[in-house]
Amino acid sequence: MYEPPSRYNIIVTVARDDGGRLPDPVTFAVAADEAAWRRSASMVSTHTADQIIGIVTVYAPDQYAAVAIARAVALDALRHQGASGDLPADDARVQAEVQRASAA
Repeated sequence: MYEPPSRYNIIVTVARDDGGRLPDPVTFAVAADEAAWRRSASMVSTHTADQIIGIVTVYAPDQYAAVAIARAVALDALRHQGASGDLPADDARVQAEVQRASAA
C-alpha cells in the first residue's frame, strides 16, 4: 500500500567548531535556503552567540528520511562556507531532531 509523504519539521542546530568559530549567520542562511530548495524543502534560521538554530520543513516518507534531508541541508550550507576557506564542514557540529510530525 502506498502512503503519501508526511510533513516533518526538523530542528537543526549548528554549534561552534573546535576553534570556537561560528559560521556567518547571513551566509549560512542564504546557503541553507539554496540547499533546502534543491531538496524540495524549506528552512528558516536564527542564531545566538553560541549556535545557529534552523527549522527545516520537508515532506518525506518517514522520520529517518526527513532527518537525513535536514542534516544534508545544514552540511551543504557549512560546506559552502568551507569552500571559501572560512570554516571546515564537520558533521559532528550539526545536530538534528524531529520537532513534530503532521499528516500531509
